Amino acid sequence: MLIDALFFVFILCIPSSLITAYIAHMNDRSLWRWLLIGFCLPFVGIFVAMIVTYFDQKRAEANGQEPE
Repeated sequence: MLIDALFFVFILCIPSSLITAYIAHMNDRSLWRWLLIGFCLPFVGIFVAMIVTYFDQKRAEANGQEPE
């Protein structure tokens, strides 16, 4: 039982949270907030961060700004 919980945390949650935080940090988002989102929603947080980044870039293009 404990081994299953540790597997879930170390194999799924921690890598997902680190990837999500990296995506968010590279796009000037809050590192700690996205780290928590990635930890609580493994792999879903990655896609949410990518979608938010996509819409930010589209909004910047529509406003005539250079996307970051």
